[in-house]
Amino acid sequence: MSTLRVGSRRIALPLALAAKTRMSHLHFVGIGGDGMSGLARVCWELGLTVTGSNIEENRRTLELKALGIPVYIGHEEKNLGTCDTVILSSAIAPANCEWQAAERKSLRVLHRFDLVRILMESRQSIGVGGTHGKTTTTAMVATLLEKSNLDPTYLIGAATPTLGKNAKSGSGPHLVSEIDESDGRFLSLRPKISVITNIGPDHLDHYRDEHEIVASFRQFIEQSDCAILCADDRNSRAILHGHSTALSFGITHDADLKAYDVRLDKFSSTFNVLWHSQPVCSATLNVPGAHNVHNALAAMLAGQRVGLDFASMSEVLREFELPERRFQVLVQNGIMLVDDYAHLPEQIETNLKTIRAGWKPERVIALFQPHRYTRTHYINGRFGQSFGLADIVGVTDIYPAFEKPIPGVHADLIVKSIRARHSNVHYLPTKDETLNFLQQTAKPGDFIIGFGAGDIWKVLYKFADLKKSSSEGI
Repeated sequence: MSTLRVGSRRIALPLALAAKTRMSHLHFVGIGGDGMSGLARVCWELGLTVTGSNIEENRRTLELKALGIPVYIGHEEKNLGTCDTVILSSAIAPANCEWQAAERKSLRVLHRFDLVRILMESRQSIGVGGTHGKTTTTAMVATLLEKSNLDPTYLIGAATPTLGKNAKSGSGPHLVSEIDESDGRFLSLRPKISVITNIGPDHLDHYRDEHEIVASFRQFIEQSDCAILCADDRNSRAILHGHSTALSFGITHDADLKAYDVRLDKFSSTFNVLWHSQPVCSATLNVPGAHNVHNALAAMLAGQRVGLDFASMSEVLREFELPERRFQVLVQNGIMLVDDYAHLPEQIETNLKTIRAGWKPERVIALFQPHRYTRTHYINGRFGQSFGLADIVGVTDIYPAFEKPIPGVHADLIVKSIRARHSNVHYLPTKDETLNFLQQTAKPGDFIIGFGAGDIWKVLYKFADLKKSSSEGI
């Protein structure tokens, strides 16, 4: 493996990249996304020249600028500079002026997964996918390897306090990457170890139905040397039945790695662990919910596959902190205010169950920002039952991400779905209306949680700042 000097340290340069000498200057279109910013950081740490553009400034672009990476706000042909390779994400449309300019100039144009594949081919790779929990599980796997002095390369969909960032190029042999199944491109990847947290219906703008989603995950794990799946998840069990060599984890069903005597208490959980029916360790997580016990079991199985022992891993996980926007507490002073990335019915229902069981609050106020027009179109009716454990529900307008509006698709579809089962539902289209609603409604004893993968966090942070600065407190 070739090496080069980056700053004051000498790191390994993957052979696949070293061989592609023509790929020396990479320009990332949409560099401010979580996945793209992580890739850009890793390539910069490998010594490649990196530039990028983004439609707006955000915390990721600011982080990259702080490293010294040129980031242009707005898309223009001149942003390409002298690059030889352009990296795109699925969020970038073919009409994008930088993409079109790259084609005219006959530059190499790669999807970000093409670059992930190149990195994976040069490392002992661990790919973590699934409908829910993949960011947290990826962060757990990366933490296990990092704290065990294996110096992994990692690509995570969000920064975690335990690691301090969302991506890193390490000198060790392992690469840990979060894998997104949204547009089917993940099937081009062949990690040595594939970890699937669970499988549910999502991204139905790309997949015909749930059966096709399951079939795609089945193909994905067949491309790996080792597959790890959840025995408690219905769709994952269907795959496990056809793969005698796959490893399983779970709590309620028989599994290769099983948690028992699980005790949940607000921000923590304790449990004992069986490996092939033999006790191997006890564990404490300082993060809430049984779903994070599942995530920890998946991460421990991946760690065991690369030579880590269960007792040592349980000690590392005791210090693990959730990635940003994963049940992130903003205020805990008379009321509880939490920001959470959950944007699918199952995630929302799971978190509300966790709140009810752990905190037993007087009232639960749930705010929800629907994410993407396509997702709202295909699954709006499934949100009706997911808010049953909330006392008050507020629904904002749809966060479009990179999508254009779809005629007839509106947040009111979700409002009607929830109102069919819930008597206290409010349509709060704008951020100002949502903030005013919180100010008028919140009272001591409330647990307020905002759900959504968009920018609902901006409202929650404003509300938190108002309450923190108030002399009356909350």
